[in-house]
Amino acid sequence: MAASLLAAALAGCESTADPAYCGVSRTGYEQALTEVGQRLSQYQGCVSKAIGSDNCSAEFAELSSAQSNLERGSSDVQKFCPKSP
Repeated sequence: MAASLLAAALAGCESTADPAYCGVSRTGYEQALTEVGQRLSQYQGCVSKAIGSDNCSAEFAELSSAQSNLERGSSDVQKFCPKSP
């Protein structure tokens, strides 16, 4: 009995598509995608110029952060935007 109540409670907590938040989610995703491109370019530039003098860890950290933002943005789009049939 308790297990079925828990399952019902958890099912009620699942997010469903919310068109009101979909636009914001898509905008966030697009911004994160742009940021990944910029950070990747900066990292690539550092690596190509470093020639052993710099490990480009700061640029890589920024790229990694941008990737995390992109993953969150993608998750939000999947969560809040209705799926097309």
